[in-house]
Amino acid sequence: MTILQRLRDTASRLVANRDGNFALMTALLSIPLVYAAGSAIDFSTAYGQKTGMQDIADAAALAGGRVYDGTNSAAAITAAQNFLKGYKDKLPDGATYQVTMSDQNVNVTVSAKSVNSFMQVAGITTLDVGVASQSIAPLKPKTIDFTPTQAQGWYYKKVSIMVVRPNTTNEEVVGTVIYQPLTHNNGGQGTMTVSPTGTINLGKYSKLVLQMEIKNDGCAVGYKATITGSAVTCDKNGNAAYSKYDLTLRTDNPDTSYYLFVDGTQLAKGVTSPLDGILVCGKTSSHAWEDGGGWDRQDFFYTVKTTCAPDGEFVRLTQ
Repeated sequence: MTILQRLRDTASRLVANRDGNFALMTALLSIPLVYAAGSAIDFSTAYGQKTGMQDIADAAALAGGRVYDGTNSAAAITAAQNFLKGYKDKLPDGATYQVTMSDQNVNVTVSAKSVNSFMQVAGITTLDVGVASQSIAPLKPKTIDFTPTQAQGWYYKKVSIMVVRPNTTNEEVVGTVIYQPLTHNNGGQGTMTVSPTGTINLGKYSKLVLQMEIKNDGCAVGYKATITGSAVTCDKNGNAAYSKYDLTLRTDNPDTSYYLFVDGTQLAKGVTSPLDGILVCGKTSSHAWEDGGGWDRQDFFYTVKTTCAPDGEFVRLTQ
């Protein structure tokens, strides 16, 4: 009889055995199988709790980020904590949480223990479950300071900074820089006026645009220029030809935004340039506009100092 035949005979006898030995062996072998299946259930329960905790932590971080304006860290932390308190009954019993701030980030951590149903037989009564979430309120311009540096040319020019308030569509002018030519000598020279003077607080807004309007005759809308020698004088005139600008350039218009140079670099043509490349947070940028009369030199120069603050309207998760 070969070894293989002997093994087959032995296996057959074990299957046919009706006394307690085989039943006992089967019971012993089933213990680790049951334990493994029970452990899988415990881990699945813990995973489900972790998923729910993560959803709550994410929502709490977003709640804190939405109220943060760069100065109210305590209010942002309180908002996140209040959200967590409101969902405490959705968290595992005994769960703890912590909310902190770092720069414009709201950080939320939640820790708990998932109670085991099966692994307790091995002395493992709980599984540690923890989640973390972080939101950020992106920076956007809050205040600006215009400082005229140089202007030239024969055209009247007005640069406006305009905002659209939340839940509205109307554009509101919050500041202007105007160039009024006084003489055609030296390629055109004149005065520059900033209104209002000093720091311009932009307030809350959903859109921010820089715009330059140009009137070719050299005077403001509603006025007609008269050139005597080289001197420019402006007189009121109700004619329709003098009641509008000849050219309007906007940073949100891909067909005209390239008329603006920022720190010596011309904005790209055919695209809407991102605002953070035009008004740089915490920096004084040099702007130069070309009025369309010729690209060999720009005509309207000023600097703009920008301070920024987080904007909760565009808060997003980073972790």
